[in-house]
Amino acid sequence: MTYKLVYLARRAADVRREDWPRTWKSHAVFASQFPALEAKIDWMRYCNRADLALPDLSQAHDGVAVAAGETLEGLNGASFDEADRARIDADELRVFDMLTPNFTYYCKEDVLRDGPLGEAAVWRFLKRRADLSREEFAAAWDAHRPTPPTATRYVRNHPLHDQLPLFPFDGIGECWFASLDDAAASVAGGARTPPFADPAGCVTLITTVCHRWPKPGI
Repeated sequence: MTYKLVYLARRAADVRREDWPRTWKSHAVFASQFPALEAKIDWMRYCNRADLALPDLSQAHDGVAVAAGETLEGLNGASFDEADRARIDADELRVFDMLTPNFTYYCKEDVLRDGPLGEAAVWRFLKRRADLSREEFAAAWDAHRPTPPTATRYVRNHPLHDQLPLFPFDGIGECWFASLDDAAASVAGGARTPPFADPAGCVTLITTVCHRWPKPGI
């Protein structure tokens, strides 16, 4: 089984939008000094929001990070001691508007179309309708399987824990494309909310990769 870490990021108040990709990447460079963490991650992508004039796209969030590994413990930093955790927290507050545990989901993935990670991705953070249980939402989502024909890879990420209070989601769609143009074309008519989700509680971003690990060829 592949486990995933997915977070929906907002930059710190004193980080300008144009400086965000570089500042965000510097956090990855900082975290790379903790080899126990990096060694347990199979791959990671930082996906920066593409500022496109399309309907239904969030402008309140700056990007999505995703990392994959074979064990949940390898992704959640449980092995950090108190001193290392304090250093990481300080760097997170330099980059983000709050500490990452407030907006990070740990998930198991369901691959609907296997293939390569592209240069762009559409992310759908879905909140279930108030009248549905988590189990009913998951069953409805499983039966709802439209996949854009140009997608290189399509994955559904199912959270392993309850909704986070500030970012209350029940499922995270991860749809990869070879180019930003292909990603934008897939939602050109608007990001339609599935009937089992709460339109007011869902977040959609079109993103491009601004940092990756391992680098191509490694």
